[in-house]
Amino acid sequence: MFAVLLIFTNFALTILLIYICNRVSVLVQNIRDRLRANANVVVIVTAAVILLLMLTGLMLYLRSMMEDELERYAERELTMKAMVIHGVLNQTEQSLWDFECRCREFTEVTSETTVYEMLQDMTDANPHIIGCEIGFVPNYFPKQGSLFEPYVMETEDSVAWLQVGGEEHDYTAMNFYKKAIERDDIYWADPYYGGDGTHRLITTCSMPVHDRDGELMGVLGADVLLDWVSDTLNVHHSYPSSFNLLLTEEGQVISQPVNDSDKKRDVAKVIALLNDSTTLRRRSDSGRSDVIEFHDDRMGADGTIFVSYMKGYPHWQIVVVCYDYEVYGQLDHLGMVMVFLLLLTFAFLLLMINLVARNERRLQEAKTEQERIGSELRVAQNIQREMLPKRHVTTRDRDDLSILGLQVPAKEVGGDIYDYYVRDEKLFFCIGDVSGKGVPSALVMAVIHAMFRMASAHETNPARIMQTINEISAQGNESCMFVTLFLGVLDLPTGRLHYCNAGHDCPVMMGRQCQMLPVKANLPLGIVGDYAYQGQTIVMEPDSTLFLYTDGLTEAMNPQRELFRVERMMAVLDAAFQRGETTPEVLFAKMQDAVHAFVQDAEQSDDLTMLAIHFTPRPEQNLLQETLTLKNDVKEVRRLNDFVRSVTQRLQIDDSLSRNIKLAVEEAVVNVIDYAYPTDEEGEVSIKAEADAEHLRFVITDSGVAFDPTENITADTSLSVEERPIGGLGILIVRQLMDSINYERIDGHNILTLTKNYSIL
Repeated sequence: MFAVLLIFTNFALTILLIYICNRVSVLVQNIRDRLRANANVVVIVTAAVILLLMLTGLMLYLRSMMEDELERYAERELTMKAMVIHGVLNQTEQSLWDFECRCREFTEVTSETTVYEMLQDMTDANPHIIGCEIGFVPNYFPKQGSLFEPYVMETEDSVAWLQVGGEEHDYTAMNFYKKAIERDDIYWADPYYGGDGTHRLITTCSMPVHDRDGELMGVLGADVLLDWVSDTLNVHHSYPSSFNLLLTEEGQVISQPVNDSDKKRDVAKVIALLNDSTTLRRRSDSGRSDVIEFHDDRMGADGTIFVSYMKGYPHWQIVVVCYDYEVYGQLDHLGMVMVFLLLLTFAFLLLMINLVARNERRLQEAKTEQERIGSELRVAQNIQREMLPKRHVTTRDRDDLSILGLQVPAKEVGGDIYDYYVRDEKLFFCIGDVSGKGVPSALVMAVIHAMFRMASAHETNPARIMQTINEISAQGNESCMFVTLFLGVLDLPTGRLHYCNAGHDCPVMMGRQCQMLPVKANLPLGIVGDYAYQGQTIVMEPDSTLFLYTDGLTEAMNPQRELFRVERMMAVLDAAFQRGETTPEVLFAKMQDAVHAFVQDAEQSDDLTMLAIHFTPRPEQNLLQETLTLKNDVKEVRRLNDFVRSVTQRLQIDDSLSRNIKLAVEEAVVNVIDYAYPTDEEGEVSIKAEADAEHLRFVITDSGVAFDPTENITADTSLSVEERPIGGLGILIVRQLMDSINYERIDGHNILTLTKNYSIL
């Protein structure tokens, strides 16, 4: 975003300075021709100094913005990792509290076997616990001796029941026992390496337990593996070289990067700086973390350390480390490139001034004539009005999308076209301009409109839709009429915009900046029947607007026969963009005011059509995000059902709705397992569950053959079983059970998204 903004700013300033220099040059020429060259040099030097100062200020401002954004990114990272770690720790603590509740049911006849069974139940219920024990107060079970400490430990293929208490193992003198009694609450021991030969990092969580009379029975402990911490901390980094650390409050390392690529980074130096009380630290602007600037000698790069303590108990430290060359590298490189381009620009500025002056005189002399068509335009007026969407109609039934179309015919009828509709969480839209004027153009427009609806009914690829329309349009086109058309398909869940342009004017994307959308050169429709159209794909940013138009806007003329031009249109859009006024209604109002002020009382010479799409997806606030990977084997369905059941239980979804969700997800996944990969070929299916306050989504991903289930015609349930053709019933079940389904083919992967709104049920 910063690079594009900098280039656009430099371009706009250069154009402005060219215009100023040209005016000054003409004035000096009228005074004295001999001084004109020297005056131009002075103007160029002055402009260069001003622009360099502005560029320097802009670079400093962008650097400051990126520093603020880095702090926000790091603190978001710290917060998310802390939430995940606390979730696992709280799960362990809950297991201990549940055990104590069961201890209150002990009676005088409670056997030692019951204690072992309870410990094994707790170990089985929590995947992070590899062993648990309870050290009873001396002589609580006299038959077992004074010191009785039953211990249940998971091994590779079994569960061991051990009695480890005794004179050689006096647990009453150990920290897990003493500290828990002293705190009379949960106690987390410092991490240590297990003695089973695996050298796995373990921590022990302990707490005192009491009987039904409130008397102390002993201390319950759970040994928790910390292998999952590394997987939690060091995945999905925005910057490839950044990494995370987890330390105890005293500075003992719990987790650090262990990959081969991490050997390039001086992790030991970072840990030493964190444990050095003399290290210079500062508080972040939000006050939520400490910031340490350092130099990594091993990588030869500067970096920034962000450290924050976890709230609550245990008071562990979470650390995020980022390197400057990744955060600011593109900005520094861009600054050097822009300085070079700036010097090159001013080297040719004098020549450009002279060329602009001559071209301006030529443009003032050039006039274009446009033909007017009379009564036949009124014949097709009613036909066109019925086919196009109504004026000032937006999609009020969605909160992530706002669309507005406007057509102002030059006379009674126009040769422009626009249309839009939503299918399977995809917005299909088009805008076009038919060559020629009058009734023939209006009739061609009607045919193109019908073909767009027909071709897009079961197709989502804009290039293939365009190819279908072109093949039909080129057949019997003896009048040699052609159509410029821009066709797009916006995937609403992902914001991916697939589009294909057939010789139409470039739309304007108002996202991070206001600029023309890059389009490939394709022939207009109706010229070559077997022409291969090429599509393109971009991602629309949230709160972005796509502004589409026909040449009736840019070619609107005033009484002096001057054109409105793309530059004036971009100036209006850029001014609205700078003020944050990018809704379709506001853009249309400002554009119409600008055109009317320019045209004045001149007669309209061409149709003026505009279409604006404002994309405003709601920010996701994930309450849950889990992923399951299965092999393409139907035996894996049991794991899938357990996964879906776990997700719905965590979201407290009632059993009836949970069964419907499980059935829909199972149907979709089994379809992938059966058909995505060739016979006897192993493959994987990834199921990602995401939930916010309102929606539960299952994103099913595979790398098999491309297949869009939303394009299939669903089964006709009115037919009998014998008459009904095979196929289509599964997708019908999924459509009925889920609120929406959506398919995308991205980077060789099939991505099917099933969405259910559970907040109102």
